Amino acid sequence: MSENTIILRGKVREFTKSYSGNLSFTVEDSSNILHYCFSTKKGSLVSSSDEVIIFGAHTTGNKVRINYIINKTRNTEQNLVETSQDWTYYLSLIASIGTTIGFIVAILFSVGLFPVDYGYMGMFGSFLSMIYSIVSIILLLPAMIILWVLTNSFAKKRRRGSEIEAEISKFRQGIPSPITLDSSSKPLESQMETEDYSKKPQFCAHCGTKVPVDAKFCPSCGSVQ
Repeated sequence: MSENTIILRGKVREFTKSYSGNLSFTVEDSSNILHYCFSTKKGSLVSSSDEVIIFGAHTTGNKVRINYIINKTRNTEQNLVETSQDWTYYLSLIASIGTTIGFIVAILFSVGLFPVDYGYMGMFGSFLSMIYSIVSIILLLPAMIILWVLTNSFAKKRRRGSEIEAEISKFRQGIPSPITLDSSSKPLESQMETEDYSKKPQFCAHCGTKVPVDAKFCPSCGSVQ
């Protein structure tokens, strides 16, 4: 289990919702300590006073990013793991490889490894070719770096997602009584919509920081609320 992984058991005390609909609420554990739990995904089968078990990642202070949540009160569970979509990784990888090939070709072309007959254009054609190669290198180099950085980021997110899924699987095996999703509990979301969130504390769905109810941006991370 990762160092920042946490298994939190407690009761939902204050269920809040950001303007974007992302999940954010506080959980009181057996030691009466409040933990600010959040996820960038929208919606969850939880409500105030529900007994929950949360498998997540400890960020800062008492903030927990939710990866998996079991609602013991309503006999429901939900996977909230954030993973990179395969198509984004492969698209970024293909673009990175294509840009790298273009960059290498531009370099080889600029050093004259591809002899070209410019015909009547003569030296002028050679000069234009050199300018074209230099411009191509200048444009392709930053694009290549950015694309490979993105590809590496997507790859790490995919690996981390797989690791979290494996940890969740082990975590679920430790729960004595199996919990199955109950479709009858879905109307709970409409019940939550009727709650007056304007009178409850607001928490950033991205970093878990407490923010004013009427705030449009998080004062800590700057995310839109």
